[in-house]
Amino acid sequence: MRNYKALKAASKVSVKKQEAADAVYNDDGSIKTEALAEELQVVSKRWDSNTGESLDDSVQAYRLSDISREIDRCKSEVSSIQARQADLEQLETDLKAL
Repeated sequence: MRNYKALKAASKVSVKKQEAADAVYNDDGSIKTEALAEELQVVSKRWDSNTGESLDDSVQAYRLSDISREIDRCKSEVSSIQARQADLEQLETDLKAL
């Protein structure tokens, strides 16, 4: 989620755990199994830009595994960018030495 840290500091988003029922049905429509699962959510405040009236909150579900994967991807990008920067700095140093 972009700008999460700033939005959290401004009290425009919050996180919560929500229990969600997960059911599997038989062919006749009866419940075969039912389980409760925890869902991690980010809740964002919303307002009507014309009237300033509060609207229903926006709720987005997240999985920790997805967040961890995104963090790893960002770290990989940072490493690649730092390697590219080091290459360019070395090239600059060598060119200045001429």
